[in-house]
Amino acid sequence: MSIAAPSPDARGKRLALCFSLVLIGAVLSPLPQNWARRPKDNFPLSYYPMFSSKREPIETFFYVVGFDSEGQRHLMRHTVIGDGGENQVRRGLRKIVQAGGGPELAQKVAQRVAKRDGRRYRDIVSVSVCRGKYSIDDYFHGKKQPVSERVYGTAAVDRTQP
Repeated sequence: MSIAAPSPDARGKRLALCFSLVLIGAVLSPLPQNWARRPKDNFPLSYYPMFSSKREPIETFFYVVGFDSEGQRHLMRHTVIGDGGENQVRRGLRKIVQAGGGPELAQKVAQRVAKRDGRRYRDIVSVSVCRGKYSIDDYFHGKKQPVSERVYGTAAVDRTQP
């Protein structure tokens, strides 16, 4: 009586099954953190608290808004506000406003807008540096206007200067 060795095909299937079970276990391992008293978010196995944690209904943001000749609002991209990535510019904007530099920043952004010739900027006639409070639920349901807004600096876009 001889015992036959498992076929290579059967060995491959078992190996694939083991690999799949280990991978599924790794992906599901962060789930208990949702019920832990002090959850820990460990990359790369994360339970994503930034998406699952409770948020305030009203959030405050610092931003620069441009206005066209008809008074329509246009949020300015981070590339025209300052140098660096979006988060870096956002943090810098907050620091500048809190230090009282809103008027100077508005003037710099207006000068940058004046030098741009793309469709996004050609109709902008003024810019304002603002802090606004937004209802997050309303914003994501289409109501893009702030609940309240404070302007820290405004400047006209002068395209007559070289």
